Amino acid sequence: MGAGTIGDAFKTITRVKGKNLVRLNKRLHKSFSPPRLQASWLKGSAFLIFLAAVILFATALVARSNHAPLTSYFLITVLVALCCAIALLARFLILLRRDNQKTANTLHSTGREFKSIFQNALDAILILDDQGTCIEANPAAFAILGVEQERLLGHSLGEFYLNPQSFTDNWARFLEEKYQRGSADFVRSNGSPLFADYTAAADYIPGRHVVILCDVTQKVNAERCLKESEDRFQLMANNIQEVFWMMNAVTKEIVYVSYAYETITGRSLAEIRENPSSYKELVHPSDRTRFLAKLEEAGITGKFDEEFRIVRPDGVSRWISCKGSPAGYVGGTAPWLVGIAQDITSRKHAEQEIAKHLAEAEAARAEADALRKATLTLTQNLRMDELLDTLLQTLLTIVPYDSACVLLTDTEQSFLVARQMPRETNRKNVIILEVSAHHFLQKVLMTRNSVFLENTRTESEWRDSPAFGGARSWICIPLIVSEHLVGLLSVSSKESGRFTREHLRLAKSLALSAAVAIQNARLYERVEIYASELELQVKLLKETQAALEQTQSRSRGTG
Repeated sequence: MGAGTIGDAFKTITRVKGKNLVRLNKRLHKSFSPPRLQASWLKGSAFLIFLAAVILFATALVARSNHAPLTSYFLITVLVALCCAIALLARFLILLRRDNQKTANTLHSTGREFKSIFQNALDAILILDDQGTCIEANPAAFAILGVEQERLLGHSLGEFYLNPQSFTDNWARFLEEKYQRGSADFVRSNGSPLFADYTAAADYIPGRHVVILCDVTQKVNAERCLKESEDRFQLMANNIQEVFWMMNAVTKEIVYVSYAYETITGRSLAEIRENPSSYKELVHPSDRTRFLAKLEEAGITGKFDEEFRIVRPDGVSRWISCKGSPAGYVGGTAPWLVGIAQDITSRKHAEQEIAKHLAEAEAARAEADALRKATLTLTQNLRMDELLDTLLQTLLTIVPYDSACVLLTDTEQSFLVARQMPRETNRKNVIILEVSAHHFLQKVLMTRNSVFLENTRTESEWRDSPAFGGARSWICIPLIVSEHLVGLLSVSSKESGRFTREHLRLAKSLALSAAVAIQNARLYERVEIYASELELQVKLLKETQAALEQTQSRSRGTG
């Protein structure tokens, strides 16, 4: 019998007892309160006897005073009246005996009902005296306490208490209060614990008290196991970095969240308990629409797996990975979504760093590949015109310029614009830049270092030239081979701040191989010039030798 039915057996006994007592009282009342006819018989017989006695007494007095004998008619009348009275009393006694038999049967039936309930109740029923000694107990009491009849009857119930002193204190208070309900810890005869809820009523018969015990050991053990499980869960949930959460799948309101919520979000648990939907305000405005849409889908699909940003009260953004699944299926639907959320800010930053490094590595690889191809192209081409065109075209792939030119040394204080991109087809004159007219060219010539100008408008010593194409951003790199300046590489943009230090580094990398290629092309041009001159001298020598031989042959012929 469950804990919720504590005292039910006692109530049942009381209820049955009450019904039977009412029924018994009715029957007893019926027996001792005869019906109207029986009452008339009793009254009539009593009246006849009384009347006969009065008449007989009066007649006797009259006859004695007159010394006259009693008539036979008179005596006959008195005897008839007495006989009628006796008949009426006999009838009444017969009916009374029949009712008494019915009352005895009712008492016997009621006793059997009481005994059946007492013997078959699933809860323990004990009858105790004023000292708490058990004088009667039902079979359930022996089974629940795990004792034999001899071990329980005649012994105090306090002997089975885990703490006998608590029984003594409760018993004294019970005798004063006359009624008591509560819980107690017992020990069975085999030493195992027994947890029971009890109901006790005093003096149902003077000096007799009834106690009903309901065994709730299984329930208490289950509650303790559940409490231990909850404590373990709370201990785990409160000491890990991840957030455990539980949400109503329909209303999307949080019904449970672990302590880590405060650590990650910077907001208190009391806040989300007061407003179960306040977590939506944490989501970054840029991610909130997507987050809420996916959350609504989760109410249908039962799956939620998203990464989004939250904004803490201190303004710091954190990346959160949140996963949820349905739980508590009822009739094919899940009323809850449960899941875990963790801070993945460090991972996101690591991914961003990795992506950045991969991009840098890819850029470095592309740069190295471009420079390798450019170097190969430049070193394989010994034609100056083709070489300069290739140099400026290759430079455009790594530095987004508007115009660029190659300045070759003309004299110690001047440079010749050997090639310019884009080409000006209408211009036919050669551009010569005097170093003395351009401060920054003079600076490069003297220091042999590159010059990087983010905005030429802020440079008071800047002088523009058709070779610079109206530059607002300008890079100038010396082309040096074996400490010998062979020229300059000028890169211009019409937009200020267009070039970066990375562009300068790339241009300088290309300038190293370009300087060597230009030097080689110059040497090749000189070799070609020397070869042409040598070929011309050989041709003249051959012609002179042929003329000499012809002259000698003519001299021999005339001689």
